[in-house]
Formats: sequence, C-alpha cells, structure tokens
Amino acid sequence: MSEDLVPDIAAVYLATIVTAEWRGAWRAAHAMAAVVGPMHVITAWNPGDERPSADENDRRNALLRADLVALGLDPHPALGSDPASTHAEASWAVVGLTDADACALGAKYGQIAVFRITADTQTVLGCFAPWSVSRPVGGDGG
Repeated sequence: MSEDLVPDIAAVYLATIVTAEWRGAWRAAHAMAAVVGPMHVITAWNPGDERPSADENDRRNALLRADLVALGLDPHPALGSDPASTHAEASWAVVGLTDADACALGAKYGQIAVFRITADTQTVLGCFAPWSVSRPVGGDGG
C-alpha cells in the first residue's frame, strides 16, 4: 500500500489500547483473540469530526450492536482507550466478520477506521479508503 494513503490520524488509532469483556472480566483484546480467534472491534461513538453527547453515542452504539446481532454475531463489550489521556470509547468486539464487512459497518456509522485484533497483532483498517497499519501486541507489544 502506498504510504500517502495512510492518514495522519492512523498513528493515533494504532496506539489505542483495546480491551474487551469476556467470561466476566475485562482483558486485553488480543488475549481474548488468542482463545476465540481473530476479531474486529467496532464503535459507533464520535463518528468522523462529530462529538455527540454520551447519550447519543450510546444510542448509536446500541444500533450498531443490533446490526451485529442481526448478522448472527455475538458482540462483546469492548473499549478503545487513548493511552495518553482518559478518553475512551465504548465499542463491540466480534468474531466472524471479514475485514470488508467490518469496514462497511464502520462506514455505516461514520467511523474512519475499525480494528482487527489477533493474538499478536492489532491492525487499524480504514473504512472509507484502502489503508491499514499494524503493530505487535502481547508480551512487550501491548
């Protein structure tokens, strides 16, 4: 992929700490992926440059959850947290989507990107343009 396709914001997304609730506990998303397989983490919070109220963000995230359930998926609560601040966004972790389907859902909710998480890699996938960036996770990688 051409480097000029990757937006400046990609580094911010790549640094995000992704956790998910699974089996009654919050854990690093890559730890969950080590057991259940590759998964995607998607939110409907703060689409693009919008900054809706918490109530509106929660309403949109509930609609996203309903879309995931309608696809026969089992969404788990997830959280994308900025390691440099207290900012975090509620999300959903799901197993069973393709990258294209995850990006299409992200785009439906105005998201710049979604995450693909494996046991050893966190990848940020662009929803409106064909770009992706990855970093190692687990051990010393996050």
